[in-house]
Amino acid sequence: MRDLTILFIHLLVTIARLCGPGGARSVVAETLLIKHQLIVLNRSRSRAPRLLPLDRAIVGLCAILMRPARLMRSAIVLKPSTLLSFHRALVKRKYHLLFTSKTRRKPGPKGPSAELIFMIVEMKRRNPKFGYKRIAQQISLILDVELDKDLVRRVLAKHYKPEPRSNGPSWLTFLGHSKDSLWSVDLFRCESLTLQSHWVMVVMDQFTRRIIGFAVHAGPVDGPGVCRMFNSIISGHES
Repeated sequence: MRDLTILFIHLLVTIARLCGPGGARSVVAETLLIKHQLIVLNRSRSRAPRLLPLDRAIVGLCAILMRPARLMRSAIVLKPSTLLSFHRALVKRKYHLLFTSKTRRKPGPKGPSAELIFMIVEMKRRNPKFGYKRIAQQISLILDVELDKDLVRRVLAKHYKPEPRSNGPSWLTFLGHSKDSLWSVDLFRCESLTLQSHWVMVVMDQFTRRIIGFAVHAGPVDGPGVCRMFNSIISGHES
């Protein structure tokens, strides 16, 4: 009688989960995860069963589709940390496929010659107020060739070092004098179990190392979203 009561309660819980949003998907994923763990366990009697790439993909997909609360209870053979590591591997694979170029590019041309680099750096040294576009225009007029301003920018970023000025404090000195009133802001991205991106902003006092506050934004973030996150942190600090 006790066993029948427990089975009836499990039946009611399963029906309630199926009726909820995404419940059928979670129940099917949980059942598939448990059965696949039993298959892996029967395949190898060793203490640490050997997992194939297909096993890792199946377990990772089931961990994505399941609810976080049920993930700990469904880990029979594999540890919950193993399931979460498979989930993180799928997250990395997702962004690798999204942001990796699909076409293989041929090796580009060689960089600018040493004479052209010397001319760009020397013109910038003699004319510190000249920008990338003006330097490109002047050299194009001298050599009668088309010179891209982005090439000038890359050359100056790599080869040009401006001379230090003595008419004011350095940036490091300025930071040292105002370190007791500086805040550092960090904005980073976290991934949920369902591969949803969440942006987290943390503000910390640079002198006391005290956390001023933090804010979380779900989904893509833009300029107004960053301002809203920072304003919410500031308003909580003032109160």
